[in-house]
Amino acid sequence: MDLSKRVDSFEIKLRQLASKIDRQRAENVALARENDELKSELDRQRGVVSSLKEKLTRAQQAAGISSTTEDVAGQPAISSAESGTEEIREQLDYCLREIDKCIQWLQQQ
Repeated sequence: MDLSKRVDSFEIKLRQLASKIDRQRAENVALARENDELKSELDRQRGVVSSLKEKLTRAQQAAGISSTTEDVAGQPAISSAESGTEEIREQLDYCLREIDKCIQWLQQQ
């Protein structure tokens, strides 16, 4: 192979490499942008999880307080405790479902 053919071959390879580098850089920029978006979404989801955990804690504390509430005769208080218990149970169930969804989403990431 003579010198000019070798130079041409090197030039072709260099152009191919330059083209490949350009594509890799463009892909890198797109992936970096997507990574930033995913990080933002993860931070948002962490905030949601934290908020739901706080709500769950408050609901558990409220359930613990209302279940120990008794009237003067030592009998459980019926008026607000029973009506509030069902509502609290529904809130707890909702919070647990939301936490489960967040955990599943985080595990998929």
